[in-house]
Amino acid sequence: MRSSPPSPSRAGEGPITARRAAIDRLFAGGTVEDILSRLDAEAGSEAEWARALAAAIRVKSPLSLKIALAQVRRGGGWSFEDCMRAEFRIVSRVARGEDFYEGVRAVIVDKDNAPRWRPAELAAVDAAEIERHFAPLARELALT
Repeated sequence: MRSSPPSPSRAGEGPITARRAAIDRLFAGGTVEDILSRLDAEAGSEAEWARALAAAIRVKSPLSLKIALAQVRRGGGWSFEDCMRAEFRIVSRVARGEDFYEGVRAVIVDKDNAPRWRPAELAAVDAAEIERHFAPLARELALT
């Protein structure tokens, strides 16, 4: 016999809720570099988690990290339609970029888990390249 999913009143808090204050504090930085610095400097009960998280972030595409942070920072005030339109713009461009295929190569094709991102460093990501991912497309997503 299948059990029904828990009701919202019985759902309780997920494990991430316990770290809400740390997440808010550590991810308050304005740049990915600021966030990594905060994670590296974390002391106390969240230090091990913060360092593991920083290590996981550092292996991701620098361009994708900066695009994602820009999207999160901007998207808070957007409507659902604006969010979907921005997501479509970003994904349309990421799918045509080098890093997407490099990630697939490193994880699925060659399985070396050693992607060669372009650019390879956060500092080398050009602000104009981030902005390009948010610019309108010649053919926009139609939400009806």
